[in-house]
Amino acid sequence: MNYHHILVAYDGSDASEKALKHAVHLAGDKTGNRLTVVYVRNRPRVSVEGIAWVVPNDYEERLRQYEENMLAQAAEKTAHIPYASTVVLTGIPAAALLEYADKHHCDLIVMGSRGLGPIKEWMLGSVSHHVVQQSKVPVLIVK
Repeated sequence: MNYHHILVAYDGSDASEKALKHAVHLAGDKTGNRLTVVYVRNRPRVSVEGIAWVVPNDYEERLRQYEENMLAQAAEKTAHIPYASTVVLTGIPAAALLEYADKHHCDLIVMGSRGLGPIKEWMLGSVSHHVVQQSKVPVLIVK
């Protein structure tokens, strides 16, 4: 099957590296094929009464540098694809990916599987599980 707009979820993990490699292969260098690499910033707000966490002064700067380096690596790996782009979103990863895929008419979502295991996935949920369950388009989970 030929996909015209592939979205690949990317966070720099080994699983997302494998997903990116697979998505690049699927997109190929065919004229008109689009590949969008999406990174979702998830800054959960955690508040527990009576507990305080000290965040290092340079935390945001180090995080920004990490994200820039990670996204530069993804851009380098997709540079040969004529219609490749990198997008940064903020929010809950699964919801942000699904909303972007719907709004931008993606016809395939590619993402890595972390393999949380049945107990952790049941307790915590997983981004890939949620995307598979809620997506209107095919989802390819790369192991």
